[in-house]
Amino acid sequence: MGDLRSLDRQHPVVRLTPMESAVGSLVVAGTVRAVWEGPGYSTGSISSGEFEPENLDGVLVSTPGNRPLVGYEGDLALIPLRHVRKLRRALFFPKPKQPMSVGLYNGKSVTIPAKAGQRSFYALSVIRIGDVLELRAEELPYGMEFQAIWEAFGFHMTTRLPYQGR
Repeated sequence: MGDLRSLDRQHPVVRLTPMESAVGSLVVAGTVRAVWEGPGYSTGSISSGEFEPENLDGVLVSTPGNRPLVGYEGDLALIPLRHVRKLRRALFFPKPKQPMSVGLYNGKSVTIPAKAGQRSFYALSVIRIGDVLELRAEELPYGMEFQAIWEAFGFHMTTRLPYQGR
């Protein structure tokens, strides 16, 4: 990731090293929504900002230490990498007409441009392959709703069941 500055049509994919995929947090700036798939194909989606139950579709995947597998701290989307083995994949949507950037513990970063073409933009796909993460700039047409995009990528939100205690 050190030599690559931007994920775009010429360089749509970068694979992190095992160390980059395991230490610290993967931080994504410039997003409005994140979608994830965790263990047992459990899926969820949340918008940026402070956590509110009405901003959550599907289910949260908690990790030891009670942090979400994918979540937000203010405007920054985070994946705590010490628990990356629970992550199958994630998808991040940019703020309108703004670039996204991905940062790692070692100071390395990559930018995803705001525009892919005249009528398209990029979403960021994060896929776990074994012990490493692969980042992909996915080109999408303007005008698609979030739900239509994540369904096109095969995400189907897990149904939350009401509490059934004793």
